[in-house]
Amino acid sequence: MLSRRELVPFPAIALAFGLIAHHAAAQDKAHAKEPAKIVAPYATAHAKPLDAKEEVVEKADDYTQYRVEFNGIKEDRVPAFLYVPKAKANGKPPTYPAVLLQYGSGGNKTTDYIVAIGKQFVAKGYVVLTIDSPGQGERKKKGDGKLAGIFAMLNPDIVMHYCGDYCRAVDYLASRPDVDKERIGYVGISWGAITGITYVAYDQRIKAMGSMVGGGNFLGGFNAKEAEKAAKEGSKSSDPVYHVGRIAPRPLLFINVTKDQLVLKSWAESLHKNAGEGSKVVWIETDHYFKGVDREAICESVIEFMDKQLCIKPAEK
Repeated sequence: MLSRRELVPFPAIALAFGLIAHHAAAQDKAHAKEPAKIVAPYATAHAKPLDAKEEVVEKADDYTQYRVEFNGIKEDRVPAFLYVPKAKANGKPPTYPAVLLQYGSGGNKTTDYIVAIGKQFVAKGYVVLTIDSPGQGERKKKGDGKLAGIFAMLNPDIVMHYCGDYCRAVDYLASRPDVDKERIGYVGISWGAITGITYVAYDQRIKAMGSMVGGGNFLGGFNAKEAEKAAKEGSKSSDPVYHVGRIAPRPLLFINVTKDQLVLKSWAESLHKNAGEGSKVVWIETDHYFKGVDREAICESVIEFMDKQLCIKPAEK
């Protein structure tokens, strides 16, 4: 599912989330005396203009692929790939379900596996959007190396930047006349799942989520007491275990693997345990990259989950 060149060293990930958790804990303690007010830990800007632009990248028999861009949460431009099913000629312009589809660390909108999954979704009648996240793809600044990308994860603000841009991406999807605003989902893989859980937890426009090879509770400090506190007061932590419970009762599919080189089993299980009602867990005998298994079939199972949860009828043959 992920190419090996996207492998982030395990110690760097552990260190990153260790510093994130420490930073968040300090923030939570500093605000402990404030009145409880559960708000998204990331910025939103629904009323601000998107100034969206699009251009055709590819015209296939059953879909059109566009390069689009719009204003992000920090008012920079967010490039993305958009896949739109091709409507039948002489028919009423349809509205489609949509999915925001995000990749693992080191990827971008052009990464082979995410493009393949995007085309798999659009073939089943979905509008699909994949953005270049901060520091990725066209948003990667000259001189940035792979090491810089890893250490960018040490800053908890980067996670919230991701989430804010996901929110703007859904603002864009919801603005399109060909998207059914009541049938929008999110699918994230690895880092896309880790950051996506925190985002989806606070955006009720996302009606269902698929989390593939994600995890949480990276320091193992999240317990029943912390869960109760987070439920009552919210949290500024960028560790998704503090937020996953807020997705319920919306449907949430977890796909995790038994031989994951990056996401410990305990990390995956922490998310599963704290997800609440509406979640489904699937374990697959493979590694983080889905080596030796039918990747297309696994992605098909995610599409079937979305079909069911978004009330999508099978296409007529």
